[in-house]
Amino acid sequence: MSQKYTEENIPKYCQNIGHYSDKLQYGEATFWERLKLKMHILYCERCKKYNTKNSLLTDIFKKKDYNVLDIKDIEEIKEKVNTDH
Repeated sequence: MSQKYTEENIPKYCQNIGHYSDKLQYGEATFWERLKLKMHILYCERCKKYNTKNSLLTDIFKKKDYNVLDIKDIEEIKEKVNTDH
């Protein structure tokens, strides 16, 4: 059974790493943030999975021009994100 993650049950440092991952997708992460992210995901499986899915979503949206999403597009994105790599 899959565990639902909420702010209350994710360590603060992992929350920071998630923020660094988000910043990285927009090219806003500093050198130290990128380094902390790379080091952390070496041993934290949860953050590694988040970072992988975050990168995948960014790639999906870069490849296709999404102005308005219809149901088919949403399902296609869900399928791509939820398949484990």
